[in-house]
Amino acid sequence: MATNAEANRRYFDSISDSYDAKPWFAKVNAQVADTLRSRLDWLGIPFANTGASTETKDVRLLDYACGTGLMTRAFGPYVTITRGIDISPNMVSTYNTRMTSTGLSPDIVHAVVGDLFDKSNPSPTELSGPEWHDFDLAAVGFGFHHFEDVVHSARQLKQRLRPGGVLVINDFLEGGDVKADEQGRMIEGSEGNWAVHKHGHGHGHGHGHGHSHGDDGSHKHDHDHGHEHSHHSHGHHHDEAKHDVTDNSPEFRKKMNDSIVVPHFTIDGVKNFLTEAGFVDVDVITLDERSYMDFAGKKLWRTILIAKGRRPVEDREKSEL
Repeated sequence: MATNAEANRRYFDSISDSYDAKPWFAKVNAQVADTLRSRLDWLGIPFANTGASTETKDVRLLDYACGTGLMTRAFGPYVTITRGIDISPNMVSTYNTRMTSTGLSPDIVHAVVGDLFDKSNPSPTELSGPEWHDFDLAAVGFGFHHFEDVVHSARQLKQRLRPGGVLVINDFLEGGDVKADEQGRMIEGSEGNWAVHKHGHGHGHGHGHGHSHGDDGSHKHDHDHGHEHSHHSHGHHHDEAKHDVTDNSPEFRKKMNDSIVVPHFTIDGVKNFLTEAGFVDVDVITLDERSYMDFAGKKLWRTILIAKGRRPVEDREKSEL
């Protein structure tokens, strides 16, 4: 059976060409970016180019599970250096092509293939230099529902922040889905968890996210989709069949389902796993409006949450050697 990391790579490699090409993707990305940009003060670190008295000249962003660059673009005007990491070589290629096409040099914005969550190799040599540490901000766009152990993942990202640096993530809210009709209109009274495909294999992830338990004690993970996001894993690179994100074929649905560990999170669950990972000043908000998505044959309006946590200023422990 493929590892979670390998499943993520296969899935995201297969959709890298169509990932955010749909008009509704642009709308989702704009909703997330607008919310983040309107809440820079809420994030609680000095940014560049804001006109504020706390403005700083140098702000470093780590976009983890960067995909095609949602979080990079959201924070781009307010940071000075961005480094991206993703498990999917195809996504990294798309990311770098897009960034250089805007005239930005790799010194300013660049992504690499990598995995910080492999417990057998928690500090990869290729990501051990100063370039990959002491970030002011780390961001994960729609990635945590693909991560095998959310506490471990958050803790690993914390070690890449400077003391006082902030992690910000977005993902989906449990119970926040509304079904859409064929024209994309909300179906009144259909609130619930609809972007799901039940199956009963267990995953060794951390605590605090929304899922149900079967009578046999297995985790019945609701598998969902729809987002410009993030993932991670290594493994050998094979040629994969390409898919459109609206593909409803069994092959594509299997790739997608295999890559997802949990489908959504509760607000308290996110607060709990960030706190367990050692973050302080933890807070979670939801976007004011639901976001329309059409993924693998499912038309839904979904509720997006955004969470933040700060690495304690006094936390100067060294990353794992």
